Amino acid sequence: MSGLLLQTIVSGLTLGSIYAIVALGFVVIYQATRVLNFAHGEVLMLGAMIGLVLHTQVGFPYWPTFFVVLIAVALVGLLVERTAYAPLASSPLSTVIMATAAVGQIIRSGVRIVQAEQLSFFPPMFSLEPIVIGPVVITRLNLGIAAIAVGLVAIFGLLFYATTLGTAMRGTSQNPTAAWLVGIDVHRILSLIWALSAALAAAAGLLIAPLVLVRPDMGVIAIKAFVGAVLGGFNSLPGAVVGSLLLGVIENLVGVFLTNAFKDVVVFGILIAVLLIRPSGVLGRPEARRV
Repeated sequence: MSGLLLQTIVSGLTLGSIYAIVALGFVVIYQATRVLNFAHGEVLMLGAMIGLVLHTQVGFPYWPTFFVVLIAVALVGLLVERTAYAPLASSPLSTVIMATAAVGQIIRSGVRIVQAEQLSFFPPMFSLEPIVIGPVVITRLNLGIAAIAVGLVAIFGLLFYATTLGTAMRGTSQNPTAAWLVGIDVHRILSLIWALSAALAAAAGLLIAPLVLVRPDMGVIAIKAFVGAVLGGFNSLPGAVVGSLLLGVIENLVGVFLTNAFKDVVVFGILIAVLLIRPSGVLGRPEARRV
């Protein structure tokens, strides 16, 4: 039983590492704009779809495909910012959030026009040969996906916390007006934040594509990442990562030791519990409200 438990936890961490990439995209936009980007899941799906076409139909090798998709979907993120956020920035938040939801539906419907409801298999980028580490058996594919996900999270963390650009991004996130007063080009930084968020979603789509069938509604995966971000703390990038990893483990434990039918029940039960008991999340900070 201990071997099965350890195996389940390791698999959950692999899944959680993908959730973490998506969660970072949610959180960085929220911190900068207080907007929940409901097109994020469809951007994830779009990354997987573009990668599928380039890799299986055009014949691009996997790694060139990976980087081309990141650039292409980052441009889509810029387009979303220009169409769904920038023109409505002074509008009520609910209006901007509905606009992002509308953009998400446009992306999903556009893919359905081309792809219909076709389910497609994305070839694995690593071997499916198992690696035995004590009581744990993990494939090279799962190990590679986890390693890439951890690397992307680390790179994003370094960019955000250890560079001049990251300082500008943090300043814009915390107080756009003050950032503008000290000479930061807030509009350019906001555009960059939306582009980076989209690129993170695209990377997650490419990483999870070999584990699931690529389909127009696969963007619902982002809902789990959203729950992970809430669990860890929506105003904390490290919290979003920790919460996503924790959620991946919990989801796997429920699926293995109870039943797959309860996985969504537990995930959304966690969301409700966190919102009721500690809305700021495990590592988040309570936000002061102006009265």
